[in-house]
Amino acid sequence: MADNTRIRVWDPLVRLVHWALVAGVAVNLWLTEEGGDIHQWVGYALVALIVVRILWGFIGPWSARWRSFWPTVSRLQCVLRGRDSKIEQTGITHTPLGAIMMLVLLGLILGLGLTGYMMEETDRFWGVGWVEETHELMANAILFLVPLHVLGAVVESLKQGDNLIASMLHGYRRRPTSTPNTKAHDVQS
Repeated sequence: MADNTRIRVWDPLVRLVHWALVAGVAVNLWLTEEGGDIHQWVGYALVALIVVRILWGFIGPWSARWRSFWPTVSRLQCVLRGRDSKIEQTGITHTPLGAIMMLVLLGLILGLGLTGYMMEETDRFWGVGWVEETHELMANAILFLVPLHVLGAVVESLKQGDNLIASMLHGYRRRPTSTPNTKAHDVQS
């Protein structure tokens, strides 16, 4: 008999930051004029959101903390060798590969913010080719990686029998066989 108990995994701040990043990246990629004031302010807001998320990774609830899903060498080795039963039992937040994807996407958005600032707010880098090319390369990398991120979430949803995309909307995951570090108040029947 399967345990259908649900556990609150994603707190409101994590979900708000996630979906605000999704919206902000979409707005800056498709709706704003490159280099325009709105494009710049959305970019700065995205960087601010990431700073909030980084801090929350140290002070937030267990599932938001970096240590709950950091892709350590041992966690990666288990997954890459096909021995992910340990990861499935303890990795209710991110798989190691999912954590790497998240970190890369956050890094790219921070890089976009930095190069955007360099291009628009400093005299030294205004109009410098390599800065503009780096900015464009990172934006294109995001365009490539976001569909892979979504595909990974769909594949893991099917593999785990738990809709991971929906869990980022409502915050709950189905309890795996054994979940460490969960508190009784996090469980909802």
